[in-house]
Order: sequence, then C-alpha cells, then structure tokens
Amino acid sequence: MDEISALSAFAALSQATRLQAFRLLVTREPDGVPAGELARLVGVPQNTLSTHLSILANAGLVHGERHSRSIVY
Repeated sequence: MDEISALSAFAALSQATRLQAFRLLVTREPDGVPAGELARLVGVPQNTLSTHLSILANAGLVHGERHSRSIVY
C-alpha cells in the first residue's frame, strides 16, 4: 500500500462510526451485511451510514454489491 492510499484509509477510519462499521464488516466476511441491517447494528440512520460507507468505499476499504433491492457491503 502506498503512502497516499494509507493516509486515505487512516483518514476514513479516524471517525468512530466508520471504524465501528468497518470492524463489523470485517467480522462478517465473506458474506457481508446489507446496508439497512448495518445501519441498525451500528445504531445510525440509513442516510447517515450511507455517507460513511461512501467515504470507506472511496478509501478502498469496502465495496457494495447490489442484491435485488439491497446493497450488501
């Protein structure tokens, strides 16, 4: 991992909700977690979690995959 990528990952994980979501996702590998369930487990509104997941995805730490009407991370 180059320095720029590492700094981006550290910046994304430096917020408590994003770190909590990332930790939860790591424990659920390889099956993943639907976004709505992840929001419930983390205890934040879905639109708030969507923003956090976008930041984690832009840092290359997570990716979402559409399954019917859900996005599984």
